[in-house]
Amino acid sequence: MAYQLATDAPEMTRLATQASALAPDAAILFDRIGVGPGWSCLDLGCGLGEVTRLLAKRVGPAGRVCGLDLEPRFLRHAEAMAPPATSYLQADALRSGLPADSFDLVHGRLLTGAASSPEALLAEALRLARPGGHVALQESDPGFTACYPGHPAHMRLKALLGRGLNESGHGAFARRLFGIFRDAGLREVGFRPFVVGCQADEPMAHWLPDTVQSLRGTILRAGWTTAEALDATLAECRAHLADPGTTQILYVMVQVWGRKP
Repeated sequence: MAYQLATDAPEMTRLATQASALAPDAAILFDRIGVGPGWSCLDLGCGLGEVTRLLAKRVGPAGRVCGLDLEPRFLRHAEAMAPPATSYLQADALRSGLPADSFDLVHGRLLTGAASSPEALLAEALRLARPGGHVALQESDPGFTACYPGHPAHMRLKALLGRGLNESGHGAFARRLFGIFRDAGLREVGFRPFVVGCQADEPMAHWLPDTVQSLRGTILRAGWTTAEALDATLAECRAHLADPGTTQILYVMVQVWGRKP
C-alpha cells in the first residue's frame, strides 16, 4: 500500500501540522473506545508517529504500542522521537506479517485512499485484533473542501486534488466505513464525523495548496496542467487563503470503531 504523496521535508511538515490539528479528535476517539493503561495497540500507516505517541501516553509503561508504515523516511523520524515501550515496523498495512489476535486496538488514519479496498484493510486489522479487541479507522471525505469567499484558484486546486487522490473513491471510502464495519461483523460499532476547518491565521490554512504541491509530480506527469500554470494557481490560492477574511472547510473526517467478536 504505497504512499500517494511526496515524502520530502515539506510533506513531513504538512503531515505534522495536520496531526497536531487532528490530535484533539483522536483523543475523543480513544476516550470513546476506552484505551487505557496496559493496552497493546497497533497504529497502521503510522507516518511520523504522532498517533503512535498519543497511544503510548495512554497505555503507559505497562502497555505496548507498535507503529507500522511502509515509508522508511517517516519511520526514521518516528523512531527518533519514540517513547518507551514503543516499536516501529516497516511493512505494508494490508500484509503486515504480524501474528493474528495480538492487539487490544488496531488503529489506522487516512489509509483507505491508498488501500486497494477498505474491506481488505479492515480484514487485516480484524486479523490482528484479539477477540474482544477493538478496530478503529479515521478517514477523510475531501468532497466538502471549500473556502469562503470562493476563489477560482481554490476551485482549480480542489479539482487537481480530487484527480490526484481519486476523490470519488477516497470520499466514498469514508462514507462507506460504518456499513463496512457492520458487514464485517464487528460489534458495538460507533460513528463520529467532524468538520476540519480553519481561519487564515491558523496552521492548517494552506492545507489545500500544500497537499497539491505534494502531488506535483503526479499532476505534471499526468499532464493535467503545466508547471507554469500550477505555480501561478498555487500562488493565487495562497494569497487568497492568507486574507484575514477567508475561512475554509478542509474536509469532513469520519471515525468508525468496533469490537471484534
